[in-house]
Amino acid sequence: MKTNKFTLAIYSILSVAVLTLYACGGGSSSTPMVSGVASSGAPMSGTAFLKDSANNPEMNTPINAQTGRFSFNVSGKTAPYMLRAGTLYSMSNGPGTANINPLSHLMVANAAGFTNMSSMNAFYNNPNGTEMNTISGNMGTALTTMQKTMQQLLTSYDVATVNPITGPITIGQGMDRMFDNVKMAIDASGNVSMMNVNGTAAGQTAYTGAMGSMSNWHMGTVTPPSTTPPVSGISISPSLVKMQVNATQTQQFTATGLTAPVLWSVAPATGGGSITTTGLYTGPNVQGMFLVIATGTDGKTATATVQMGSGGMMM
Repeated sequence: MKTNKFTLAIYSILSVAVLTLYACGGGSSSTPMVSGVASSGAPMSGTAFLKDSANNPEMNTPINAQTGRFSFNVSGKTAPYMLRAGTLYSMSNGPGTANINPLSHLMVANAAGFTNMSSMNAFYNNPNGTEMNTISGNMGTALTTMQKTMQQLLTSYDVATVNPITGPITIGQGMDRMFDNVKMAIDASGNVSMMNVNGTAAGQTAYTGAMGSMSNWHMGTVTPPSTTPPVSGISISPSLVKMQVNATQTQQFTATGLTAPVLWSVAPATGGGSITTTGLYTGPNVQGMFLVIATGTDGKTATATVQMGSGGMMM
C-alpha cells in the first residue's frame, strides 16, 4: 500500500489529537475520588469531612440524607486520608470507597491505638504524614481483629467477611441493619459499649471494652436479628442530639409507642449523663457518644444518640 503525503498528514493530526486528549485528562485518566456511605443504622445527614496526610485544609462535602452517600474530589491531596462524619471516623489509603460507620471508627482507633476520643480528635486536627501512613498500613490487621472479636455478631447478619470501609453498604440491609439493632456508646475514657436495642436481647450489652484494643473486648449477649419486622411507631424524639461540653445543657426526650409508664436510662450508666423519670436529660461535661434508652412496661425499647463535643467538634 502506498503512503502519500495526505495520508501522513492525517496520521499526524490524529496523533496530536490523541496526545492532547490524554494531556487534558481524557482517555484512561479520571478524577481521583473518595466516596462512600455514612451510616449508623440509618443514613447519616449533614456534612462529611476529610483531612489528607499533608495536613492541607479540611475538605467538606454534603451527605445525601436519603442514601448516606458522599464524595470527595481529592485531586492534589496527599494520601492516605482520614474522614469523619458526626462522631465517627474512617480511613482511606487512596481514591476509592471509604464508608463511615461505627465499625470503621473502631478499626481506625485500633490501627492507631487511640485510647479515647480526645486523642483521636487531636490527631485529626493536626495529622502527621508519617503516622498517617503507619495507621493506613495497620488497617488490614485492624479489620482482622474486628472480624475475629465480633465474629458471632457479624456472622448472624451474614457480613462476617464484609469490610465495613470498602465493602458495599445498603441502608436497611446487612451491616446497616446490624447498626439498627446494636448501638455503640463511647465514654470520655474510650470505653465502648455495644448495646442491643431491638429484639429479645434489647437493653443487654453485646460487647464492652477499650476503644483502641478490640482484641481484649468482652462479649455479652449476642443474638441473631429478629425475623419479625420492627414494631412501627416506637421511637424517641429527638433521635439525635448534639451538645458541647463546658456548657450545661439539657434536652427533653419523649417516647412514642411504648407502654406507659416509660423507664428512662442512659448508657453507659456511669458517666453517660443523667435523665429524670420524665425524660429530661442532662449531658456529662465530657466528650463522648451516649445512648438514651426508653423502656416500656412490655419490655420494648427505643433509643436516641447523644453526641458530646468540644471546641465546635463533635466528640
